[in-house]
Amino acid sequence: MKLKNRFLPAMLLFGVVALSSCEKSDQDRVTPEIEQGTISQILADSSKVTSFNYAGQTVTQINHYEKESGNLESFEKFERDSKGKLTKASTHNGSNHALLSEQVYTYSVKGTLEKTTSTYFNNGKEEYSTYASYDYTPEQNLEKKTVYEGTGDKAKAKSYTVYEVLPNGNYTQEELYVIDDKGQAKLFSTTTFSYDSNQNPFYEFAEPGIASSPNNLIAASTVVHGTKKNYKYAYSYTYDEAGKPVTQTVVKPNGNRETYSYVYGK
Repeated sequence: MKLKNRFLPAMLLFGVVALSSCEKSDQDRVTPEIEQGTISQILADSSKVTSFNYAGQTVTQINHYEKESGNLESFEKFERDSKGKLTKASTHNGSNHALLSEQVYTYSVKGTLEKTTSTYFNNGKEEYSTYASYDYTPEQNLEKKTVYEGTGDKAKAKSYTVYEVLPNGNYTQEELYVIDDKGQAKLFSTTTFSYDSNQNPFYEFAEPGIASSPNNLIAASTVVHGTKKNYKYAYSYTYDEAGKPVTQTVVKPNGNRETYSYVYGK
Protein backbone atom coordinates (compact mmCIF):
# COMPACT_ATOMS: atom_id res chain seq x y z
CA MET A 1 0.00 0.00 0.00
CA LYS A 2 1.14 3.51 -0.77
CA LEU A 3 0.23 6.43 1.47
CA LYS A 4 -0.32 10.00 0.31
CA ASN A 5 2.90 11.92 -0.29
CA ARG A 6 2.21 14.36 2.52
CA PHE A 7 2.47 11.47 4.99
CA LEU A 8 5.83 10.39 3.55
CA PRO A 9 8.48 9.63 4.51
CA ALA A 10 7.59 9.57 8.19
CA MET A 11 4.84 6.95 8.10
CA LEU A 12 6.05 4.89 5.18
CA LEU A 13 9.54 4.54 6.59
CA PHE A 14 7.93 3.58 9.87
CA GLY A 15 6.20 0.83 7.91
CA VAL A 16 2.76 2.08 8.84
CA VAL A 17 -0.30 0.66 7.17
CA ALA A 18 -2.69 0.52 10.10
CA LEU A 19 -4.72 3.66 10.10
CA SER A 20 -8.30 4.60 9.97
CA SER A 21 -11.93 4.64 9.10
CA CYS A 22 -13.28 8.16 9.47
CA GLU A 23 -16.49 8.10 7.45
CA LYS A 24 -19.57 8.63 9.57
CA SER A 25 -21.42 5.72 7.96
CA ASP A 26 -18.64 3.32 8.98
CA GLN A 27 -18.59 4.70 12.51
CA ASP A 28 -22.34 4.28 12.82
CA ARG A 29 -22.15 0.62 11.81
CA VAL A 30 -19.10 -0.48 13.79
CA THR A 31 -17.98 0.47 17.27
CA PRO A 32 -14.18 0.79 17.18
CA GLU A 33 -12.20 -1.10 19.78
CA ILE A 34 -8.80 0.50 20.33
CA GLU A 35 -6.36 -1.93 21.89
CA GLN A 36 -4.32 -0.78 24.86
CA GLY A 37 -0.91 0.51 23.85
CA THR A 38 -1.63 0.66 20.11
CA ILE A 39 -1.80 3.79 17.95
CA SER A 40 -5.24 5.39 18.11
CA GLN A 41 -4.57 8.76 16.45
CA ILE A 42 -1.94 10.45 14.31
CA LEU A 43 -1.88 14.23 14.35
CA ALA A 44 0.24 16.08 11.79
CA ASP A 45 0.89 19.73 11.05
CA SER A 46 -1.23 19.45 7.90
CA SER A 47 -3.76 16.74 8.71
CA LYS A 48 -5.35 14.38 11.20
CA VAL A 49 -5.79 10.63 10.80
CA THR A 50 -7.60 8.51 13.36
CA SER A 51 -6.68 4.85 13.71
CA PHE A 52 -9.28 2.29 14.72
CA ASN A 53 -8.49 -1.37 15.33
CA TYR A 54 -11.20 -3.77 14.24
CA ALA A 55 -11.07 -7.47 15.18
CA GLY A 56 -7.39 -7.62 16.06
CA GLN A 57 -5.78 -4.73 14.18
CA THR A 58 -7.88 -5.08 11.01
CA VAL A 59 -8.21 -1.67 9.35
CA THR A 60 -10.77 -0.59 6.78
CA GLN A 61 -9.98 2.90 5.53
CA ILE A 62 -7.67 5.93 5.57
CA ASN A 63 -9.08 9.36 4.73
CA HIS A 64 -6.93 12.22 3.40
CA TYR A 65 -8.20 15.79 3.74
CA GLU A 66 -7.21 19.00 1.97
CA LYS A 67 -5.35 21.29 4.34
CA GLU A 68 -7.15 24.54 3.49
CA SER A 69 -10.74 23.44 2.86
CA GLY A 70 -10.94 20.35 5.03
CA ASN A 71 -12.69 18.52 2.19
CA LEU A 72 -12.08 14.81 1.65
CA GLU A 73 -9.40 14.61 -1.04
CA SER A 74 -9.01 10.84 -1.34
CA PHE A 75 -9.35 7.67 0.71
CA GLU A 76 -7.86 4.19 0.78
CA LYS A 77 -9.69 0.96 1.61
CA PHE A 78 -8.22 -2.33 2.81
CA GLU A 79 -9.43 -5.92 2.79
CA ARG A 80 -7.99 -8.72 4.93
CA ASP A 81 -8.55 -12.46 5.08
CA SER A 82 -9.60 -14.47 8.14
CA LYS A 83 -5.95 -14.64 9.27
CA GLY A 84 -5.56 -10.87 9.14
CA LYS A 85 -3.38 -10.79 6.01
CA LEU A 86 -3.88 -7.86 3.67
CA THR A 87 -5.40 -9.12 0.40
CA LYS A 88 -6.50 -5.93 -1.37
CA ALA A 89 -5.94 -2.17 -1.08
CA SER A 90 -7.60 0.49 -3.21
CA THR A 91 -7.39 4.28 -3.55
CA HIS A 92 -10.45 6.36 -4.39
CA ASN A 93 -11.21 9.96 -5.33
CA GLY A 94 -12.73 11.81 -2.40
CA SER A 95 -15.40 13.73 -4.28
CA ASN A 96 -16.96 11.01 -6.45
CA HIS A 97 -15.37 7.85 -4.93
CA ALA A 98 -13.98 6.85 -8.35
CA LEU A 99 -11.39 4.06 -8.22
CA LEU A 100 -7.87 5.41 -8.80
CA SER A 101 -5.71 2.37 -8.08
CA GLU A 102 -5.94 -1.16 -6.73
CA GLN A 103 -3.34 -3.52 -5.26
CA VAL A 104 -3.93 -7.27 -4.87
CA TYR A 105 -1.65 -9.29 -2.55
CA THR A 106 -0.85 -12.99 -3.10
CA TYR A 107 0.92 -15.16 -0.50
CA SER A 108 3.01 -18.33 -0.65
CA VAL A 109 2.17 -21.51 1.25
CA LYS A 110 4.70 -20.33 3.88
CA GLY A 111 2.63 -17.19 4.45
CA THR A 112 5.14 -14.72 2.97
CA LEU A 113 4.07 -12.17 0.39
CA GLU A 114 4.74 -13.65 -3.04
CA LYS A 115 3.27 -11.11 -5.46
CA THR A 116 1.62 -7.70 -5.51
CA THR A 117 -0.39 -6.68 -8.58
CA SER A 118 -1.08 -2.94 -9.00
CA THR A 119 -3.60 -1.50 -11.46
CA TYR A 120 -4.06 2.23 -12.12
CA PHE A 121 -7.23 3.83 -13.50
CA ASN A 122 -8.24 7.07 -15.21
CA ASN A 123 -11.94 7.97 -15.48
CA GLY A 124 -12.84 4.39 -14.67
CA LYS A 125 -10.61 2.89 -17.35
CA GLU A 126 -7.45 0.91 -16.72
CA GLU A 127 -4.36 2.90 -17.76
CA TYR A 128 -1.56 0.47 -16.91
CA SER A 129 -0.58 -2.25 -14.49
CA THR A 130 2.53 -3.47 -12.72
CA TYR A 131 3.37 -6.33 -10.42
CA ALA A 132 6.12 -7.05 -7.94
CA SER A 133 7.69 -10.30 -6.78
CA TYR A 134 9.58 -10.78 -3.51
CA ASP A 135 12.56 -12.79 -2.28
CA TYR A 136 13.42 -13.44 1.35
CA THR A 137 16.38 -14.54 3.46
CA PRO A 138 16.19 -17.82 5.42
CA GLU A 139 15.17 -15.66 8.41
CA GLN A 140 12.20 -14.39 6.34
CA ASN A 141 13.58 -10.86 6.03
CA LEU A 142 12.90 -9.07 2.76
CA GLU A 143 15.92 -9.47 0.48
CA LYS A 144 14.81 -8.37 -2.98
CA LYS A 145 11.78 -6.81 -4.67
CA THR A 146 11.44 -6.91 -8.47
CA VAL A 147 8.91 -4.71 -10.30
CA TYR A 148 7.45 -5.64 -13.70
CA GLU A 149 5.30 -3.57 -16.06
CA GLY A 150 2.50 -5.21 -18.01
CA THR A 151 0.82 -8.57 -17.53
CA GLY A 152 1.37 -12.15 -18.65
CA ASP A 153 3.96 -12.81 -21.35
CA LYS A 154 4.19 -9.09 -22.13
CA ALA A 155 5.40 -8.17 -18.66
CA LYS A 156 8.98 -6.88 -18.45
CA ALA A 157 11.19 -6.37 -15.42
CA LYS A 158 11.76 -2.63 -14.99
CA SER A 159 13.58 -2.37 -11.67
CA TYR A 160 14.57 -4.23 -8.54
CA THR A 161 15.56 -3.26 -5.01
CA VAL A 162 18.08 -5.15 -2.87
CA TYR A 163 17.85 -4.85 0.91
CA GLU A 164 20.40 -5.26 3.70
CA VAL A 165 19.24 -6.09 7.21
CA LEU A 166 21.01 -6.34 10.58
CA PRO A 167 20.60 -9.32 12.94
CA ASN A 168 18.21 -7.22 15.06
CA GLY A 169 15.86 -6.83 12.07
CA ASN A 170 16.61 -3.19 11.19
CA TYR A 171 17.00 -2.55 7.47
CA THR A 172 20.17 -0.52 6.92
CA GLN A 173 20.37 -0.13 3.15
CA GLU A 174 18.34 -0.26 -0.07
CA GLU A 175 19.88 -0.32 -3.53
CA LEU A 176 17.56 0.45 -6.43
CA TYR A 177 18.51 -0.88 -9.87
CA VAL A 178 16.78 0.26 -13.08
CA ILE A 179 16.59 -2.14 -16.04
CA ASP A 180 16.86 -0.67 -19.54
CA ASP A 181 15.24 -1.90 -22.77
CA LYS A 182 18.20 -4.23 -23.39
CA GLY A 183 17.67 -5.95 -20.05
CA GLN A 184 20.75 -4.38 -18.48
CA ALA A 185 20.48 -3.35 -14.81
CA LYS A 186 22.13 -0.17 -13.57
CA LEU A 187 22.40 1.05 -9.98
CA PHE A 188 20.16 4.11 -9.77
CA SER A 189 20.21 5.02 -6.07
CA THR A 190 21.41 3.87 -2.67
CA THR A 191 19.56 4.69 0.54
CA THR A 192 21.01 4.14 4.01
CA PHE A 193 19.10 4.20 7.30
CA SER A 194 19.96 4.74 10.97
CA TYR A 195 17.80 3.94 14.00
CA ASP A 196 17.42 4.57 17.70
CA SER A 197 16.99 1.79 20.27
CA ASN A 198 13.31 2.45 21.01
CA GLN A 199 10.34 0.39 19.81
CA ASN A 200 8.74 1.39 16.51
CA PRO A 201 4.99 1.47 17.29
CA PHE A 202 4.14 0.79 13.64
CA TYR A 203 6.32 -2.30 13.27
CA GLU A 204 3.53 -4.86 13.74
CA PHE A 205 1.29 -2.92 11.34
CA ALA A 206 3.78 -2.99 8.46
CA GLU A 207 2.41 -3.40 4.96
CA PRO A 208 3.48 -6.68 3.33
CA GLY A 209 6.54 -6.22 1.13
CA ILE A 210 7.72 -3.10 2.97
CA ALA A 211 11.11 -3.08 4.70
CA SER A 212 9.80 -2.25 8.17
CA SER A 213 12.24 -2.10 11.09
CA PRO A 214 11.58 -2.75 14.81
CA ASN A 215 13.30 0.48 15.92
CA ASN A 216 12.58 4.12 15.10
CA LEU A 217 14.24 5.76 12.13
CA ILE A 218 16.52 8.72 12.97
CA ALA A 219 18.19 9.35 9.59
CA ALA A 220 17.79 8.43 5.93
CA SER A 221 20.13 9.39 3.12
CA THR A 222 19.58 8.68 -0.59
CA VAL A 223 22.32 9.10 -3.17
CA VAL A 224 21.19 9.26 -6.81
CA HIS A 225 24.26 7.97 -8.62
CA GLY A 226 23.64 9.51 -12.03
CA THR A 227 23.42 13.04 -10.63
CA LYS A 228 25.48 12.54 -7.44
CA LYS A 229 22.69 14.31 -5.54
CA ASN A 230 22.16 13.37 -1.91
CA TYR A 231 18.76 13.69 -0.23
CA LYS A 232 18.85 13.59 3.57
CA TYR A 233 16.04 13.26 6.09
CA ALA A 234 16.47 13.64 9.86
CA TYR A 235 14.02 12.37 12.49
CA SER A 236 13.79 13.29 16.19
CA TYR A 237 11.39 12.12 18.88
CA THR A 238 9.99 12.67 22.31
CA TYR A 239 9.01 9.54 24.23
CA ASP A 240 6.63 8.49 26.97
CA GLU A 241 7.64 6.55 30.07
CA ALA A 242 7.31 3.25 28.18
CA GLY A 243 9.77 4.44 25.51
CA LYS A 244 7.14 4.89 22.81
CA PRO A 245 7.36 8.01 20.64
CA VAL A 246 4.70 10.63 21.30
CA THR A 247 6.04 13.12 18.77
CA GLN A 248 8.21 12.79 15.69
CA THR A 249 9.75 15.77 13.87
CA VAL A 250 10.93 15.25 10.30
CA VAL A 251 13.45 17.59 8.70
CA LYS A 252 13.28 17.22 4.90
CA PRO A 253 16.09 17.77 2.37
CA ASN A 254 14.82 21.30 1.64
CA GLY A 255 14.92 22.17 5.34
CA ASN A 256 11.16 22.10 5.85
CA ARG A 257 9.89 20.48 9.04
CA GLU A 258 6.75 18.55 9.89
CA THR A 259 5.77 17.22 13.29
CA TYR A 260 3.61 14.16 13.94
CA SER A 261 1.97 13.41 17.29
CA TYR A 262 0.88 9.91 18.26
CA VAL A 263 -1.92 8.97 20.65
CA TYR A 264 -2.17 5.45 22.06
CA GLY A 265 -5.14 3.41 23.23
CA LYS A 266 -5.55 3.27 27.01
